[in-house]
Amino acid sequence: MTTARKKTDQPASIRLSAVLRKIANGHSLDRIADEESCLKDALKESLQSLASKIEIESGRVKLTLVIDGAARGNPGPAGAGAAILDTSGTSLAEKSEFLGRATNNEAEYRALILGLQLALERGFKRLHIRTDSELMANQVRGDYKVKEPRLKALFAKAHDLLGKLEEWDIVNVPREENRLADRLSNIAIDKAGE
Repeated sequence: MTTARKKTDQPASIRLSAVLRKIANGHSLDRIADEESCLKDALKESLQSLASKIEIESGRVKLTLVIDGAARGNPGPAGAGAAILDTSGTSLAEKSEFLGRATNNEAEYRALILGLQLALERGFKRLHIRTDSELMANQVRGDYKVKEPRLKALFAKAHDLLGKLEEWDIVNVPREENRLADRLSNIAIDKAGE
């Protein structure tokens, strides 16, 4: 035997739909307001969503840029993936790109460049950058020197784009915490191979 869900256990948007049906059926607005707390809940959800959008559009909030580069073989067919996430982890923008033949490290830098271009195109100027490449994160922060000639050019391009931001930081995270960017980079390689 299944039990019916209480009205208050339902999302506010579903309860709001029921209220709108009551209004359409001619129920008294005073009675509906007395019976339905979902109006307050729906308004609160809408205001929170609006406040989040205003913060993002104003550029006051620091968004998360997740990036990953992948190469099948080293060098081999490579792809780059990037996604910009809001403070709740919702993806605001995603992009993937097939890179042709590249090394893993080149693909990681190309993913950073792809992600920075994506953020700047959308006017996002405060970024918390997450990558699973410890080498690149350390090089971009200046903790390690860039010795590979091909990486020096990519490093310079990345720093040129970073210079256009108001605020940024970069950290390396475990691969399992970077699944979205990893998936995007591999989608680019898979599409090119079709």
